[in-house]
Amino acid sequence: MSVGKDMKESHKDSEYTVSQTVRPSGYVSRLEEIWYGISGPFYDIMTWWCFLPLGGENACRKAFVDWFEVELGHHVLSLCCGTGSTERALIRAIPSAKVTAIDLGSGQITTAKRKDRTGLVDYRVGDACDTGFEPRSFDRVLITLALHEMPRQLRMSILREAERVCRPSGRVIAIEHAPLSRWLQRFVRSLWWFGWVPGNPESSTTKDLQQRGLANEMKQAGTRVIRRHTTKPEWIEGIVAEPDRICIDSDTP
Repeated sequence: MSVGKDMKESHKDSEYTVSQTVRPSGYVSRLEEIWYGISGPFYDIMTWWCFLPLGGENACRKAFVDWFEVELGHHVLSLCCGTGSTERALIRAIPSAKVTAIDLGSGQITTAKRKDRTGLVDYRVGDACDTGFEPRSFDRVLITLALHEMPRQLRMSILREAERVCRPSGRVIAIEHAPLSRWLQRFVRSLWWFGWVPGNPESSTTKDLQQRGLANEMKQAGTRVIRRHTTKPEWIEGIVAEPDRICIDSDTP
């Protein structure tokens, strides 16, 4: 399901701490907030449709979990979690993981909580740009199929926040639409993924992200890219990065 180059990893235990509960900072318009509040059920249907050419949603989520490389006892933060499909797949595979998941949409968080029969995921309405968690708190920070919806300034804010809360031995993993070199592949994917819908708000931001490159933006946010995975067909990519040691050292008093 994926291709990737492995590199040696190390893990370091440290205290897991969080600050007070946070609320969204209002980085979307009021109209978008209303849409996020009512779109939870439709979101799942659209997601199911989008994954069909890639072998189905379950197969893709399992592949994503493999890309995360979560280990026994890891503390995981999922940013922009939507209705929690990825988090449920993660908990099914690794029940011992401690997972906190945040999203701006209260409707999506409500749906995520309703669907989570295990009660093992801590779902919260929250701001991915300013989570309120202590620095270096998580072993894995996940951003799954969300950045393409956002303008560059917002993407960079979220990626920097992901780097800030990731432990030095941890990983930041972002999963996104992969850049495609062949026009026919781009056309088919755009057709299947609703790119033809007039006024689709994601069209311009998706194009901008692919032109700039997800890996490049993760580097600019202070992480060092160590691995890339792709689905088959290569419509989705997963970039695995670690906090840049130079950036970490510069933050140390």
